[in-house]
Amino acid sequence: MYTVGMDVDRLVFTVKILLYAGNSYINSPLIFIMLGTIYLLFEGQSAGNLNSNLNAMAQIYTSFKNLPSISEHVPIKKTLRDLNDEDFGYFLAGLIEADGWFGSKSLHISFSRLDKPLAYAIKKRIGSGGVYPYSDDRLSDRYICNSIVGLKKIVSLINGKLVSNLKYDQLIFHKYSEILDVRIVFPTNKVSLDNYWFSGFTQGDGCFYIGVCQSKSHKTGWRVTLEFSIKHVDKVPLELLYSLLKLGNLSYYNAGIWCYKSSGYLTSYVLINYFDKFSLFSEKYTNYLKFRKVYIMITEGKHLSMEGIKKIKKKRVGGSSETRTQNI
Repeated sequence: MYTVGMDVDRLVFTVKILLYAGNSYINSPLIFIMLGTIYLLFEGQSAGNLNSNLNAMAQIYTSFKNLPSISEHVPIKKTLRDLNDEDFGYFLAGLIEADGWFGSKSLHISFSRLDKPLAYAIKKRIGSGGVYPYSDDRLSDRYICNSIVGLKKIVSLINGKLVSNLKYDQLIFHKYSEILDVRIVFPTNKVSLDNYWFSGFTQGDGCFYIGVCQSKSHKTGWRVTLEFSIKHVDKVPLELLYSLLKLGNLSYYNAGIWCYKSSGYLTSYVLINYFDKFSLFSEKYTNYLKFRKVYIMITEGKHLSMEGIKKIKKKRVGGSSETRTQNI
């Protein structure tokens, strides 16, 4: 299941182990009780997911040609200038919820050093603020806006587009409604693939990871995976994303960080269809294009030859989504 690039949730994995453990047949009523308990706990809903996952596994395992295809032609690259205020507002809202915070009459957004051009593009679009390096981190920069005019424009752009309460509560706590004379709209509590919010959130904390690992079950001796992940302290956006995609896994780290992660090819297909329409920018866009290209190579079966494996390896960048969120 893992080697064919399928999304494996906890239910599928648990049932598979229960059926496999000990003998290839069931000779104890306890096993039936355990399986029945799992079904009742998930109220039948997960059983449907189990069937759909197994069907998907069978289709993908039969032939890589069953994977949905995408166009080799990459959509025309966009800049922030190409976005209207509505689209830019959703992108900015997602970016702020990922890597921004509101202080007393100030907004801070963190960027990796490679995404510094995007920070300047946002500054130019807002018309105020500045881009500064972190004194203790040579790999990061931040955009800071502390002018009332700039903050009023930012809030007007993102108002009603925030997804969770975390940044909304910061606006309320610092009394932005009184300072800017504006009503702060409640969060939507909804993630959609019909606007730029998810693009902005991914721009801040998303990771496209191309894995090429040794495998005894593959003729080439190598297995290729495409993994997408997002880590964040706020569970709500990730939980909403997980509920929307119904693919991948949501997990909690001891450091207080939540992580959504999926290594299934079907997830890759859904994401590519989204990001082709709602573009990423700067270095994250470059990473996405490599991810996209490898998916096409997989649908063409090139990952099954050593020549294809060598080409895929060239598109791989060091690091892992488990440890770093800025690398492929």
